Amino acid sequence: MPTKTFYRLRDEKQDTILRAAVHEFVKNGFTRAKTNDIAQMAGISKGSLFQYFENKKELFIHCAKWGLEVFMKKLDEQMNIGDMDIYEYFQDSKAKTELVREEGELASFMQVVMNEPGLQDESMKSMYDLGNIYTTKLIQNGKRKGTVRSDIDDELLLCYFSAVTERFSQRWFKLYIGDISEEPSAEAEQSMKNELELMLDLLKKGMGC
Repeated sequence: MPTKTFYRLRDEKQDTILRAAVHEFVKNGFTRAKTNDIAQMAGISKGSLFQYFENKKELFIHCAKWGLEVFMKKLDEQMNIGDMDIYEYFQDSKAKTELVREEGELASFMQVVMNEPGLQDESMKSMYDLGNIYTTKLIQNGKRKGTVRSDIDDELLLCYFSAVTERFSQRWFKLYIGDISEEPSAEAEQSMKNELELMLDLLKKGMGC
């Protein structure tokens, strides 16, 4: 975790440091990433960097959590996900695809996190913990709206939802999003839309009212 000193920095400065770290991790991976280069890109000394983070590992793990926070905050601004239920959240995949392209380096870093030996479990846990907070809110919204079964515990619904959506999301990124620097073809967009409808049907049959 970051130190209290890091959290005393202005939000803009925190953002600059973390984006510099993400850039270096994407470029070189965790093992070969150089804290000297991160500090130089962020415009701080290496000593200052280690006043903010105990070591490179702590910086990497925090970047994973922060990256997901950036995505969720921007999605909320675009879609107002705080008022959505599970199905409404996935209904429009375009906003998410556009955000992945807008935040291309951050999206690439998420792939690094999922494939980094030795750090995968800790990094993914920090992301899952945050993601579960948002997902549980969507489930509770669905119960309130009468679109999600209220006779099943939130934790069990979360398990089912995560199992269905995680594999679909990995498939979409691999098959239809691919090179985040390029726009998907019309055929890819239609295929993704068709599979999205199938996934939503699976969710509704398993957890819907």
